[in-house]
Amino acid sequence: MTSGLAALLIGLFAIPLALLWGGHRLRRRDNRYRAAFWGALIGHIVASTFALVLGMYPATEWAATDFWRGFGGYWLPVLLPVVGAATGALRIRPKPERIG
Repeated sequence: MTSGLAALLIGLFAIPLALLWGGHRLRRRDNRYRAAFWGALIGHIVASTFALVLGMYPATEWAATDFWRGFGGYWLPVLLPVVGAATGALRIRPKPERIG
């Protein structure tokens, strides 16, 4: 199994399964976890859309040395959810203090 095929299988099956498991009882989790979950979900949706668009181009328009089709189809569905989760977890702001 090549690394591209492993990345494709992880992006198609493992990431959605992890998101499904991670979304369980989301309302009871802390803000950092929720932000990381939503960042990963948005990253997965964007990456999946991009991979589908790249997959619709006919194979005759691509050469064997094309980097972007392999990167967008194999690696983006794995990388963008990780980047989205990290971005969401790091951008969380503390809750404002209540007065009264």
